[in-house]
Amino acid sequence: MRKKVASKTTALVLIFVVFAALMAACGGSKQEENGASESKTKEITLRVATSFAGSDPWVPAWTEAIKQFQEENKGIKITDESTPVNQEALRTKVKADAATGNLADVMFYFNGSETAILTESKEIVSWEDEFAKDPDWAKQFNSGIIEKVKYEGKLYSLPYIGFYEGLFWNKELFDQYQLEAPTTYDAFIKAIDTFAANNIVPFATSLTTPYLQEALVLSQVGPEGQQKAYDPSWAPALAIFKELNDKKAFPKDALTLDDEKAQSLFAGGKAGMMFNGSWTAAGLSTNPAFQITPFPLVPGGKGENMIVSGFGSGWYMKKNTDQAKYDAALAFVKFMTSPETAGKFAAIGGTYAVDTQQSSSTAQLLIDGNKMVSEAKDFVMPIDSYVSRESYTEFLKGIAYVSAGRKTAEEILDEATKLNNRNK
Repeated sequence: MRKKVASKTTALVLIFVVFAALMAACGGSKQEENGASESKTKEITLRVATSFAGSDPWVPAWTEAIKQFQEENKGIKITDESTPVNQEALRTKVKADAATGNLADVMFYFNGSETAILTESKEIVSWEDEFAKDPDWAKQFNSGIIEKVKYEGKLYSLPYIGFYEGLFWNKELFDQYQLEAPTTYDAFIKAIDTFAANNIVPFATSLTTPYLQEALVLSQVGPEGQQKAYDPSWAPALAIFKELNDKKAFPKDALTLDDEKAQSLFAGGKAGMMFNGSWTAAGLSTNPAFQITPFPLVPGGKGENMIVSGFGSGWYMKKNTDQAKYDAALAFVKFMTSPETAGKFAAIGGTYAVDTQQSSSTAQLLIDGNKMVSEAKDFVMPIDSYVSRESYTEFLKGIAYVSAGRKTAEEILDEATKLNNRNK
């Protein structure tokens, strides 16, 4: 009897133990489920640092993009640390962040030599692996531009918004005087002569700005020659300044005029042509009379249909050991470089290294500017991007002397070469 009672007791104890174990197991599973659920629903905060701040024209598009991304990705919050690019504010911030190991998760920052600041931190993603994983995304980028922005053979900065320089011309004035579009040097010179004879400023420019000399040098010597700083082969291009000055191509006060006033002359319909950058295109785009074309090939030139253009900034992404945060940052960069989002930025201005979805509100002049870039045979960065500041300042001053016939182009190039060599 005692044995039977003992057996029943033992059985009850075993049942209790098994039941308790099952309950514990169930409880553990539930806790794990809750943990996983919390992990899935945990908000991810991304710090993003760009130049889309202050008076930057792309601020409205940037603000709208952040809002849309957060609406489409409920678990991701964007902390916008954008800083105006002027007055060195963005550069100062990124340098400080890199020095303290506190880089933002995503950055839209300068490339070229500035990339070193980020790569030295060893915290920056090189995009080749992500391009290999998502070839459709990679195809959206202009491969030629991708090659030009690599740093020490690696792609750390995804090019996005760029600039270009082009010859703006007023079609109404050209039609009024039955002139051909200035797509050839002969047509360009004929327009200069015709406008000058009719008391219209042929070419709105300040002789203190670099744009026209950039165009003439590139047209004369081509991309390879343009990379040979102050080479004697540039002389024929600079000599054209005197030819144009003798033809009264420039405003009377071109030596003291600033670029803003030169732009106003053209925008106000008082000048037939102007060579300037894409940053002026948005303001000019409200007048359908304004057209744009590459600077024509000068006699004996090597730079036909080639332009000064560049992509000085791009998208960087920080390496994150937190996979969820890494994926969120990657999703944000893909969102920003999608044709839809890039198209909204393109409607404001600039040229793009990614495919853009054309907006119905994009002005024809902006569309034509991007078409000019896409059809260009090649492009180069401005001369001042690779010579010493001291030599370039003196070079620009020398243009005025050449225009007035007080110095030869050879003398100006020789002086600039000596200054550039001194600062190497």
